[in-house]
Amino acid sequence: MLEGFVRCGHCHGFYDAASAQCRYCGKDVPLMKAGGRPQIFPDRETCRAVQVAEYEQLPPEAHEDPFGPDAEMLDQMCYCLHCGEAGGLYEAVEMRWMVNEQLWACPCTTCGGRGFLVDVHLVADLYEDDDEEEEYDEYEEDEVEEMEEEEAFEIVEEWTPDVQEWVPEGIECDGYERLERMPDDIEFPRPAPPNREKNELAGEDDIPF
Repeated sequence: MLEGFVRCGHCHGFYDAASAQCRYCGKDVPLMKAGGRPQIFPDRETCRAVQVAEYEQLPPEAHEDPFGPDAEMLDQMCYCLHCGEAGGLYEAVEMRWMVNEQLWACPCTTCGGRGFLVDVHLVADLYEDDDEEEEYDEYEEDEVEEMEEEEAFEIVEEWTPDVQEWVPEGIECDGYERLERMPDDIEFPRPAPPNREKNELAGEDDIPF
């Protein structure tokens, strides 16, 4: 049994030498060396070095594409939304630059996934999202809603003192009652804003232009 990795002569992807076919295109056409035997790459580090060198030699438009893999993340493990679990994981450097489409694509030739961080995402981001949700994991749903409501009221308290300025004399308002009532439901007329000019040709209730 062969050990290491071979390179597909069709899609140029690297795959396990023990596999009967390429994991990305399904073809069994590994690159051969002079003796007619498949060329073996000993480990993934060797394969990556070859792909990084090829990445660096790509044309300027490939490197300028905002949806291409970041040069600092070429060794990061990724997954494709289109391939799902069946597509497995691969390194960002294994994405393909499609010259005819001028786009970066998932290494699987039968997949329609396009764009780094569009259809192809970092596996590490999945764990970061889980960490952000841990803060509320220990609470029940109703407790989370109550916590969010309390945070909202803390913001409300910052402007509540100004509400009294718009309430007619003799009427006390703590601000919270006003929040639960729409303006049309207020039983007393609100005073006009200061320095409002009346239009001499318009009626008292008309809006001046």
